[in-house]
Amino acid sequence: MNELEFLLVLLLVAAGLVRLADLARVPYPVVLVLGGLGVGFLPGLPTVELDPEVVFVVFLPPLLAAAAFASSPQTLRAEATSIGFLAVTLVLATMGVVAVVAHAVVPGLGWGPAFVLGAVLAPTDTVAAAAAFSRMGVPERVKLLVEGEAIVNDATALVAYRVAIAAAVSGAFSPAGAFRDFFLAALGGAAIGLAFGMAERQVLRRWADPALCIFFTVMVPYVSYIAAEQAGVSGVLAVVATGLYIGWYAHEVFDAGTRLSGIAFWGVLDFAANAILFVLLGLQFPALVDELQDTLSLGDLVGAALIVTLAVVLVRMLGTMVAGLGATRAERVAVGWAGMRGAVSLAAALAIPTTVEGREEILFVTVVVILVTLVGQGLTFPSMLKLLGIDGERPWSPGEAIARLEAAQSALDRLDELEDEGAPEELLRRMRELYRARFARCQAVIGGDGTPPPKHVEKRMRYSAVRLELIGVERASLIELRNDGRLEPGVLSEIQRDLDLEEARLG
Repeated sequence: MNELEFLLVLLLVAAGLVRLADLARVPYPVVLVLGGLGVGFLPGLPTVELDPEVVFVVFLPPLLAAAAFASSPQTLRAEATSIGFLAVTLVLATMGVVAVVAHAVVPGLGWGPAFVLGAVLAPTDTVAAAAAFSRMGVPERVKLLVEGEAIVNDATALVAYRVAIAAAVSGAFSPAGAFRDFFLAALGGAAIGLAFGMAERQVLRRWADPALCIFFTVMVPYVSYIAAEQAGVSGVLAVVATGLYIGWYAHEVFDAGTRLSGIAFWGVLDFAANAILFVLLGLQFPALVDELQDTLSLGDLVGAALIVTLAVVLVRMLGTMVAGLGATRAERVAVGWAGMRGAVSLAAALAIPTTVEGREEILFVTVVVILVTLVGQGLTFPSMLKLLGIDGERPWSPGEAIARLEAAQSALDRLDELEDEGAPEELLRRMRELYRARFARCQAVIGGDGTPPPKHVEKRMRYSAVRLELIGVERASLIELRNDGRLEPGVLSEIQRDLDLEEARLG
């Protein structure tokens, strides 16, 4: 079995692990990191060599582009103070504290490599937190802050990482020079990213083929990243800026079908990138442990790594508690506990050039921090939310209810116009029922009741359940027609797509 075939087998194993995580109701990154390390210690496995120089180019663009596309520049601007503290001030503070602690406790780790480690561990990874969010409702404020900071703190930490790597390789560090390099790299990367985003928008507006459009959205982040790096500025911020720009204009450049297909594709791509990273970590970790044992006491290194982990968690918790963040004390605790480390930190550690002294120690400590925070905080996060009293079904916020109410009212106004144009009466009646039910629920939320009136809930559930059952009957009939040779596969696909879209909406 060659390396490519072996990697494909490991991806299948990763898929099985994720299914296990679903059954156990555990955030899937927790199972991936444990499974990846477990696989690495199995005897007789082939060695997979990964060039550090290509790690960022392969893995970072899709990870960052997916997060940026789902973010909102408007939200980032509205919450600039809170997100700025979490994603800039707290990230740089974490980098500094980790560097000081690591220099003191990790045997033989110089100041340059210590700051590289600080930059590696500075960004949080929200995948595990998002998995918990999807299973149990959390206040909108917590979700907004955790997801809003993720895209900015990646950019901050990785720009700082770029400066720290340059200092570690050259052996010289100037605070003034580092600040200048940080500022120029960030500004230049953002400018190049916006330019690519504008160009991408113009191209996508003129293309109608969904497959081509989605393929283009994958290629542009890679090209944007490479162009920025070749220009000597931040490829990370270039990707982030491109993703934010296209995400803002997604309603304009994609039709509904392309948008749904694109979201599904990017979800798969994001999962694959995370899975491959953790699998690669598992494959390389045993050799890393063997190499470190030749020169260091593994017990001392584990102890040092746990101290660094404690520093990472304490800085995060203290920072979120000191800052107001426009949130309650319980919400600030939840935001702090959601600060797990994951795929971005792992990619950064794997991408450290082999010429950086202490690379093996940095990678080992990074693995321990990821393992402890993902497993420890990831598994206890739902319990933490319950303890804080902020779990339960997610209610609509007043802002969301107002937006939905205005949208429903616009639809009702349009139905009045269609009636004047001679639309069928039965169609208008059914549509008015649907939008009046939505309108009533929005009014209930705005009036202080987060739940819809019971009669509307029962009516909607009755309609949804019956419609879903009828969709199943339609689908079975179509399959029967296909099996009898009375329906072409292409026509079947078109009809099934319409049924799938309606089923997804009802679900």
